[in-house]
Amino acid sequence: MLADPLAKYSFPFFNKEVAEFSVKYGYRALPLHFHEVILSFALYNTLFYVSGFLSPKLSKSYRTLSPKTQINYDIHVVSTVQSILILILSFPLFGDETLAVDRINAYTPYAGFVGAMATGYFLWDSIICIRYVHMFGIGFMVHGVAALFVFIQGFRPYLMWYTPAFLLFEISTPFVNMHWFSTRLPEGTIPEKIQIINGVLLMTTFFSARILWGFYQAYKVLMDLLYLQSPITDGTLMPPVSHPWWVPVAVLGSNVSLDILNVYWFSKMVRIVKRRIAAEKRKETDKKNA
Repeated sequence: MLADPLAKYSFPFFNKEVAEFSVKYGYRALPLHFHEVILSFALYNTLFYVSGFLSPKLSKSYRTLSPKTQINYDIHVVSTVQSILILILSFPLFGDETLAVDRINAYTPYAGFVGAMATGYFLWDSIICIRYVHMFGIGFMVHGVAALFVFIQGFRPYLMWYTPAFLLFEISTPFVNMHWFSTRLPEGTIPEKIQIINGVLLMTTFFSARILWGFYQAYKVLMDLLYLQSPITDGTLMPPVSHPWWVPVAVLGSNVSLDILNVYWFSKMVRIVKRRIAAEKRKETDKKNA
């Protein structure tokens, strides 16, 4: 069983308050990982401001952007770093034997750590999306809040087995962000060949990870919630307990909502690609007729 690498850095002065909250509302694993949620939030918030400070000094292209686009740029920097980091951290959880014993209620310290790192980011992301809702729209705010809700429920503990499966969605994020950079930065900043390769990888990973894989995992969660019973085990770190009826309903509903949002965003990508292909065909036709 993998250990929690940040367990020894907990905040003793918060333990009592967090423990009282956890007992009252059923988040039994939260006191063990609350400090990691805060550290994760602080990490990404710091990175956001560091990007805003260093980018204009390091990149002439950044200085040509409008203030709103510069904020969006910094957010995409944070998103890119987070996606790569969380994928690396979550990889050891695939096939975890302890979590496999009880896919609904099992807990391990390392799974709690990974969940805390994701929760800290989605807390930051939710605050950013609410703060700049006029820039990103309701869809991104719903995405951030829904993801935050799902990962908070993991501290009951709940569905930690599925943590790496759902974090695999992030495999498409670097390509999504690279596309954003290429369309906002001055023409020529990112070579056209790289943009084409990135576009192919973007469409492939987004459809595979966020739609096919996403709906498949939502189906697996549904089947487990309907038919899987937690085994009676002795000596577990956190013996299984019953959860309020609304927890599985809300978690599954949030997952399906995220999947539907991904379908909507993918359909927008397809329309953009079609328009570009049509525009290229018109250019070729105009050249032939010229």
